[in-house]
Amino acid sequence: MAISKDQFKQGMRRLGGAVNIVTAADGEVWAGLTATAVTSLSAEPPRLLACINRQGVTYDIVSKGRTLGVNVLGTAHKALAMRFAGMDGEGETERFDGGNWFTAKSGAPLLTGALVSFDCTVESILDAGSHAIVIGNIEAVKVGAGDTLDPLCYLDGEWGTFQPLV
Repeated sequence: MAISKDQFKQGMRRLGGAVNIVTAADGEVWAGLTATAVTSLSAEPPRLLACINRQGVTYDIVSKGRTLGVNVLGTAHKALAMRFAGMDGEGETERFDGGNWFTAKSGAPLLTGALVSFDCTVESILDAGSHAIVIGNIEAVKVGAGDTLDPLCYLDGEWGTFQPLV
């Protein structure tokens, strides 16, 4: 028996994750979105993967430009995460007015002040239903300054952070 879309969504709400802004560039055109479906893939060679909706502008830009930026957000970036999630009505290519962005070697936009940013070139894109699994070759890693790790997390429709168990 197949599960319903509602059952799927209810289950996934309980799968908490780090909040990231995934970015891409095709020449001068930038696009980006908020995602929790990002993870490491391999250390040799250094790769990560991000799952991106195939209906969005960001997917088109990733496909054409073959660049991928992954910006891991801290709690200070909640408003920016909401902006890139489309919660303020801005389109995927107009979201960069907020935040301090720079162009990485690959051409992907990276966020100054992110906990860590990964500059990637696209190795491959796999069709996975409504989404695509984008595999990125990590070309550079920029670790944010500071000793405080306060990652922005998302669980059950709420924003939060990680607290170590003592």
